Amino acid sequence: MKQTILCIILIACPHLTFAGADVSPGASGVFSWGGGDSINRKDAPNVVGVPIVMKWSSVEPADGVYKFDKYLGNPLKQLAKDDYYTFIMLWVGFCSPEWLYDSGVPLVITDRKFSALGKPTTSQSRYPYYFHPRYEYYFHRLIEQWGRYVNDLPDDLQKRIVFVQSAEGATGDGFAYKGTPYEEKYRITRDQWGQFRIETWQVFMEHFQTNSDRPLVLLVNNDSNEGPEHDWLFENQSVIATKHGMFSHGYHISSGAERLEAWNELVAAARALGKSTFTRGEMDNELNVMGWSTRNVPQALYWSSLYATHCGLDHWNVPAQNCLQPDCQPALVFFNRYAGHRSPPTAPGAFCALRRGLDAADIDMFPEDKFGELSKRNQDRYTKVAAAFKQYGAYQGDPAAATGGGMTNRKRKDYNDAGWGILTGNYYRFLEQIEPDETSVAWWHKGPDDHLFSRFARGFDHKNAKTAMYFRLDKDFFADSKIAHPVTVSISYLDEGNGQWSLKYATKKGQKTACKVKCKNTNKWQTKKVTLKDAIFNKTLPKEADLILEHNSGTDTAFHIIELTRK
Repeated sequence: MKQTILCIILIACPHLTFAGADVSPGASGVFSWGGGDSINRKDAPNVVGVPIVMKWSSVEPADGVYKFDKYLGNPLKQLAKDDYYTFIMLWVGFCSPEWLYDSGVPLVITDRKFSALGKPTTSQSRYPYYFHPRYEYYFHRLIEQWGRYVNDLPDDLQKRIVFVQSAEGATGDGFAYKGTPYEEKYRITRDQWGQFRIETWQVFMEHFQTNSDRPLVLLVNNDSNEGPEHDWLFENQSVIATKHGMFSHGYHISSGAERLEAWNELVAAARALGKSTFTRGEMDNELNVMGWSTRNVPQALYWSSLYATHCGLDHWNVPAQNCLQPDCQPALVFFNRYAGHRSPPTAPGAFCALRRGLDAADIDMFPEDKFGELSKRNQDRYTKVAAAFKQYGAYQGDPAAATGGGMTNRKRKDYNDAGWGILTGNYYRFLEQIEPDETSVAWWHKGPDDHLFSRFARGFDHKNAKTAMYFRLDKDFFADSKIAHPVTVSISYLDEGNGQWSLKYATKKGQKTACKVKCKNTNKWQTKKVTLKDAIFNKTLPKEADLILEHNSGTDTAFHIIELTRK
C-alpha cells in the first residue's frame, strides 16, 4: 500500500528530472557469480556477462593510493576480449581498509559469527562507523575517484558496463551491518540508514551520471527501500534499477506474492512516467549446499529460473560452477530467452509453466478448524496443508524452514510444498491459464525424480469433468488480433498411461485441431512442437481462450509447460 500511494503522488508530479543513463541493449540474462576466472565462451556458452566486484581494501590499500587499473581496468580488457558484459560494484563495510581505522574512524564489532550459508566467519563482524565525518569524507572521495576512472575509460571498455551498483554498507545488501553492534552507540536505525543511502546515491549520481560523458545506470537494493528511497529514485533516475534478492534465491519464498505485487505496482508507476525498470538478483551458493536444492541441483536451478522469470528479473547471477555444469544449461537457456523482454509486442515468445503453491496463510482455502491456528510459526499447519494434497505428491520436508522469512526459506533441508504468502499459481509470461484450479489438477514430484520438469505439473482429471485447459495470450502480444500470426507452440507432457489429448486453436474459419497426441506409457517427459500458420489470437475460443489442451480419451495426462514463439 505504501508503494501504491507513492506511485499515485509521483504520477501527479509534472516537473520531475531524471538522469540520462539507460541499459545497454542485449545486456539482460545470466551473469556468473563468484569464480569469474573460470568462465569462458566454450565452457559457459549461456553466460551473458561476468561481474566485477571489488573491495575497498584492495582498490585503495593506502590513503589516496588507488589500484583501479589492476582490479577494474585489466578485468574489463579481458571481458571485452571474451565479448562479455559486466556490472561494477565496490564493497565497503567489512571490506574497508585498515588505514581507515588508523585515521580515526571508529571500528564497530558486531555479533556476526556465521555467514549466510551457515559457515563460521570472523571477517564479517568488523565495520567502520558510517556516520563519522572522516568516514563520509573518505567514502565519498572513493566514489569520486572511481567515477573519474570509469569516465576516462575508452568506449570499447565502458560499453561493457551495464550498470554500477551502490553498495553502501554490508556488501550489496541494503543494511549497514551483518549482525548487531555490541556497542549500542553504533547501532543505526532504519530511517537513519535510509537517509545515509540516499546521500550515497546522490554522490554516485554526481560522479557516474551528472559529471560523466557516458552516464551509467545506478542500481540499488530494493528489499530495504521505503517511501523516501522510492521518492528519490523516481525523482532522479530515468531507469529504476534495483536488486531483488528474494526473486533470485529459489522459489516458495515467504511473502513472495506481496513482494511481487508491490514491485508490479512500482513498474506500472514507472511506465506511466515513461520510465523503464531493470532488476538484478543473485542465486548464492545455497544451490550447492542446501538440502532442498542438492537433492537435484539442475532441477532446483531450473524452477528457480522459472520463478525469477515470472517475477520479471532481468539480470540473474548464478554460481560460476553451475554456469559450467552441462545439466544446468536448460535453466540458463530458459532465463536468457525471456530476460529483458517484458513488453508483449516486442517479446519473442510467451510461456506458462504449470504448477501450484500451497499458501498456509490462506485462511479461506485452509480454515483453522481443519488445519490449525493461522500463525506463521505454526509448523503443524504447514504439514497439514501439504498432507491434504499427499495423493498428488505434495509433502513438507522441513516445516521449520517454512515458518521464517526468505533468508530462512532458502536454507531448508528438504522440499517444502507449503509456504507463507508464497505464489500459488503458475509461473508465466504473456500466456496465462484461465481458471487453473477449476479446470485442472495440480501435481507435485510428478514423473521421474531426476527430471527437471518433475517438480510440479498440472493435468486433466476427467472423472471430475476437468477435461480441458484454457490459455489466453496477452492482448498486446500481437498488434492486430484479427489477422493470422504464424507461431510455434511447444507442449511438454508426461508420457504416462494411454491418454490421448489434442491442442485446439482459433482461425478465421473457427476452431481447429493443431495436433493429437497418444501417450505410449514410457513414463518420460516428452515435448510436442507444432507450427501454426493460420492462428488468430482474439479470444474467440470457449472461456475467451486462444489455445486449449483437451482430453480426448484414456487416462489423464499431466503437463509441465506450454510455450509460444513467433515465427
